[in-house]
Amino acid sequence: MIRVLIVYDIGDNVKRKRFADYLKSKGLSRIQRSVFIGRVTGSTFKDILRAIPRYLDPGRDIVHVFPITDYTLKYMRYYGKPFTNIIREEKALVMV
Repeated sequence: MIRVLIVYDIGDNVKRKRFADYLKSKGLSRIQRSVFIGRVTGSTFKDILRAIPRYLDPGRDIVHVFPITDYTLKYMRYYGKPFTNIIREEKALVMV
């Protein structure tokens, strides 16, 4: 399984909603309005990468895809109340 963080800025409301729905359908969890995190299989990760261009206007939109290692997650910090408990759950999995 690959842990991934996806951050995007898509200007078109319809495309942005469809992209968010697509990421949810792939098992990712929203942690901010345009930020998703989760664990996916290698084939699902490839599917997501192939699908991204369908949701973009390449002249103005952007999607960042960050694979996250256990090391990175161990030292990640957050402040305030997260939208979900996914970060705490992920950190607990890594630190055990």
